[in-house]
Amino acid sequence: MFIAFIPLLYIENYLNHSFFSILLFSFITFLTWNVISTWWLSYSKRTNGTFAVEAFLIPVLLNAFFMSIIFSFYSWIKKYEKSKKIGYIFLVCLWISFEKMHLEWELSWPWLNLGNGFASRTEWIQWYEYTGILGGSIWIWIVNIGFTESIVKYNIDKNILLFYKRIFLNIGIIFFMIFISNLIYIKYKGSQYKRTANVLILQPNIDPYNQKYSFSTDKLVSKLKKLINKKISEKSMIIVAPETIFPGKGNKIQIKDINKNKIIFSFKNYLKKKSPNTVFITGVELITLYHKNKSKTSTPIFLKKKNIQWVDIFNSVIQIGINKDIEFHHKSKLVPAVETFPYKKFFSPILGNILLNFGGTVMELGKENYPSVFLNPYLGIKIAPIICYESVFGEYVSNFFKKKNVELMVIITNDGWWGFSQGHKQHMYYARIRAIENRKYIARSANTGISCFINEKGEIMSYIPYGKEGFLYNKIYLNDKKTFYIKHGDFLSKISLLTIIIILLYTLTYNIISSKKCAINKLKP
Repeated sequence: MFIAFIPLLYIENYLNHSFFSILLFSFITFLTWNVISTWWLSYSKRTNGTFAVEAFLIPVLLNAFFMSIIFSFYSWIKKYEKSKKIGYIFLVCLWISFEKMHLEWELSWPWLNLGNGFASRTEWIQWYEYTGILGGSIWIWIVNIGFTESIVKYNIDKNILLFYKRIFLNIGIIFFMIFISNLIYIKYKGSQYKRTANVLILQPNIDPYNQKYSFSTDKLVSKLKKLINKKISEKSMIIVAPETIFPGKGNKIQIKDINKNKIIFSFKNYLKKKSPNTVFITGVELITLYHKNKSKTSTPIFLKKKNIQWVDIFNSVIQIGINKDIEFHHKSKLVPAVETFPYKKFFSPILGNILLNFGGTVMELGKENYPSVFLNPYLGIKIAPIICYESVFGEYVSNFFKKKNVELMVIITNDGWWGFSQGHKQHMYYARIRAIENRKYIARSANTGISCFINEKGEIMSYIPYGKEGFLYNKIYLNDKKTFYIKHGDFLSKISLLTIIIILLYTLTYNIISSKKCAINKLKP
């Protein structure tokens, strides 16, 4: 990552700022990166069982195109800048703004935001509790630009000593940030661990394509109870099961009747007998039925016995306890083209339902606009319930902790869609970044790998590998500390946007003045 952009930046310096040449070279660069990093998307299948090639090609091609446009725009603006340094500052700020946009718009695909690249090197990025992943992106660009300029300047002055000096300076920037990170790591004392909770994580290992929608509800309930029975006791604990585990082949759970549902009733009775002070957190598919269209995501249906014509389907997480109504949170950050149709009014007439024709359903899901927090009534613990793709969005996750004294993060996911590939590994690594940003322990339950416990430093305490059924039990340390990142979020994106505006205004003003001076000089005898 620290040298990956050098060839592109070097070529850009010698192409005389030809927009289409830059666009071509940058597109080849970014397409190569996207293909190598996210090839596992090709494992996705349609509802008929065939491989969904479009699930791989669409994000790879679009993301490479967006990245190349950003780089080409920088190159175009750079030729109007008197100072090369201002041009590089514009590039960094423009890229950071692009990464922030990828976290917010309907075509969101922040998977390859540069700062994510250190997810498996958490000892290097303990300072993410201040900057989030955008700080890592800036770090990468600064070093790449520094190395490139060292080469470009050497081509001009041929001074080998200055060349080595510049190279070692940039190497020093790398090791300085790693040193700062390790210093934070060593000095970090957590919250002194005044409060704890016993957590049991379940990994049922169900094939999402061939088993998930063929298992009966009773069979799923029995399977989970067998796993729970191996560790449950009368101690108060939190049990966590993965994303959309219920209802399986059975009817989806209606929100208005949720407290009367047979799955809920079964687990309430089970907890009452086995562990009355325990709560069960699990993924479910919830629905709301309407007599007429009530939302942008409502889907028309036909039922003979009831005069109901529309339904909203939600990917949700619920908390079951014996003495309280069910709490639930609907997934807010939906996967583009799988759970939501981005810019539907524009693309739907062109593409039809091709974008939703994989991932187990062809229906667009509803979503929740504000994060919901679960309260454990027995331990007095506030829990942030994060569903799958939501765990990739730093500021979104930190908002769970910003206004409420949340002490624990629970992530439920189903990473079996991509088989035994890099996909499930990358997704788990990103959860480690969330632990650092918010300095919270994480209990992560995956349908099949990687279920794990992650501590406040982003370290994996214990885990179940991909493709294995099992459970994890651990004592989790709690804290309601608010990090700088929780309080201020992606503040670097705001600084970057402001800097872009200033540079653009400066460039426009400078060029207008220069044009007028040229015109006046031409008029002089």
